[in-house]
Amino acid sequence: MSYQVIARKYRPQSFNDLTGQEHITRTLSHALDNKRLHHAYLFSGVRGTGKTTTARILAKGLNCHEGVTSRPCLQCPSCTEIAAGNSMDVLEIDAASNTGVDNVREVIINNISMAPARDRYKVFVIDEVHMLSGSAFNALLKTLEEPPSHVIFVMATTELHKVPDTILSRCQQFEFRQIPTEKIFQRLREIAGSENISIKDSALREIARAGAGSLRDAQSAFDQVIAFSGEEITEEDVTASLGLVSAATLGSFAEAIIEKDTSTIVNLVEDVTSRGYDLRNFARELMAYLRHLLLVKSGIKSGEVIGVADVEVERLDQLASRYSEEDIVRCFHLLADTEKQIKDSPHPRFQLEMGLVKLTHAIKLRSLDELINRLTRLADLEKKPGGESGGPSGSTSSTPRSPGVSSQSSTRPPSQTSGYGSAASSYRSEPESSLAAQQPRGAKASLPEPPDFPDMDLSEPVDPSDSEPMFSTGSNAGRRQTANKPTLPQTAVASGRELDAIMKELHRLNRGLVLTSIEDAQQVEFRDNTLIVTFAAENLFAKRVRDSGTLFKDIGQRLLNVPVRIDVRISGQIEERIDEADVKLRQMNEQALQSQAVRLILEQTRGEILSVKEKE
Repeated sequence: MSYQVIARKYRPQSFNDLTGQEHITRTLSHALDNKRLHHAYLFSGVRGTGKTTTARILAKGLNCHEGVTSRPCLQCPSCTEIAAGNSMDVLEIDAASNTGVDNVREVIINNISMAPARDRYKVFVIDEVHMLSGSAFNALLKTLEEPPSHVIFVMATTELHKVPDTILSRCQQFEFRQIPTEKIFQRLREIAGSENISIKDSALREIARAGAGSLRDAQSAFDQVIAFSGEEITEEDVTASLGLVSAATLGSFAEAIIEKDTSTIVNLVEDVTSRGYDLRNFARELMAYLRHLLLVKSGIKSGEVIGVADVEVERLDQLASRYSEEDIVRCFHLLADTEKQIKDSPHPRFQLEMGLVKLTHAIKLRSLDELINRLTRLADLEKKPGGESGGPSGSTSSTPRSPGVSSQSSTRPPSQTSGYGSAASSYRSEPESSLAAQQPRGAKASLPEPPDFPDMDLSEPVDPSDSEPMFSTGSNAGRRQTANKPTLPQTAVASGRELDAIMKELHRLNRGLVLTSIEDAQQVEFRDNTLIVTFAAENLFAKRVRDSGTLFKDIGQRLLNVPVRIDVRISGQIEERIDEADVKLRQMNEQALQSQAVRLILEQTRGEILSVKEKE
């Protein structure tokens, strides 16, 4: 007798033998026992989950010589012929090979009126029914709706969405689920015992995992491993013969990523490559492993839900405790990008190594919410006795309640600015209303002291070439910069040391957008504690300067001991007064800036207040 593959040799012969489809076997069993039979059934689900097998078992229950039953005898001629696939009254039709209307008319419609040759029912089993053409479906509709009493249709498909709604509405639908890995493992264990195969449980679990929810696929993989290894099988034999990356290897990668161990990652990639694994497939398996970590991290501890063996859940739980959900999501998306890049890369191994090393850097990132919380806690600590820093004037009074602030921040590090008048885009994320300059990295987050201007005589104008600017930027903090002095528009009226000091202070505070806006002005004057800026026409630059009143007020208070007012003019005319809504908006903005926590956030994130809303 020729060899029979495991998938056929151990094909379920009764409802009790079916694995992982208890919801379907229970419904069909009750229907057979109570004689509540429908004329058309539609089975859908992924490959290898038992659709065609269930159709045969249902046909046995209908035509068993012992009567309609959910427990066919498996010994009578009807049961044996149906199991062998050569029953005259159970016709199995492959819709993929018989897609046309002529095939449906010849095989089904022309034979439907004929009584069964021997059995109780004539059963038509149509496999992959979604492959029928539109005209074939239309020819089947009327027959499917009102077939003779001795005819029952059983249709199976792996792509339910391709079956017309007119067909679906005439059938009882049963959806076959993917079989849990643990149940596949138990079934393979029974088969290994029957075949006298010596195999470790860890190796069997790898075979079950290779089935990906399909028992037939797992049985075919088991056949392949037996052919490779013989009657004694180890886990290494399974991974080598099937080209799988073991769960232990995937766990090692996940551990190396969270530990930021680049050398271990490179060595593991070397091992994966030397074993001949497909690198894109490996990336997909690692993505699936990250998905398992996320499910465990979210509190799901069922191996059946996750899709792994129960013994693997404990290992996943240990690793998941070292990740945050944000880390897992970031790693998953970066790995998905890496998998796409491997496809088109001439050096897929290098692409994989670089992608995995990138994951280690993603772990170092911190969310904006976490940064805000840390800054808020810091502000609270500074207000407590013994640790309070007060406001800019050293006051220890409590910070007033601020309106709700929505801010937009930039994560770029402090840049080395090119001086006053550089491109506005390089300053776009700077907070215009911040009262403090960016501190060097690692410095304590606190408000800076006002700059000192010793022996400054503001009554006499000073030639800018006689002194160096008192500011520094970027990594050159602590040096005195002479090359990047702020310049005014060519038509600006020289207004002495006051205007020069204000422009230098704007540069020191990295207010590039305000500086660029002033450069666009036709004329700039400073008199009577008022900065008068004239523009040729109403534009974004004029609005930018007009909205910076709070900034200039603070600068004037620090440098001149009097607040500096802003007077924006268009073509020499004083701008009209702003309406009440604008006044209220500016007042709310100023109130928000009085909150030390808000100012610290703007400082540390180099963000900008976009809008302020009152709390309800």
